[in-house]
Amino acid sequence: MARYDTESSVSSNISLTHENYSTLLNAFKETHEEVNRLTLSNNRLKGLNNWLEIKVIQLEEELSNLKLFL
Repeated sequence: MARYDTESSVSSNISLTHENYSTLLNAFKETHEEVNRLTLSNNRLKGLNNWLEIKVIQLEEELSNLKLFL
């Protein structure tokens, strides 16, 4: 009877470990996919930010030139 309890306990631990591994693997995959989406979004926003910064500099220069003529 003691041997059965030990085998049952080992089997339970193995199945729990497999379930935990599967759960963690799925969570990792979901997190990895989200990181990839956020990276793409971040890169697009950085590009937009760079373009806007250049546009602001151009507009500030244009404003300064217009003030000189007034």
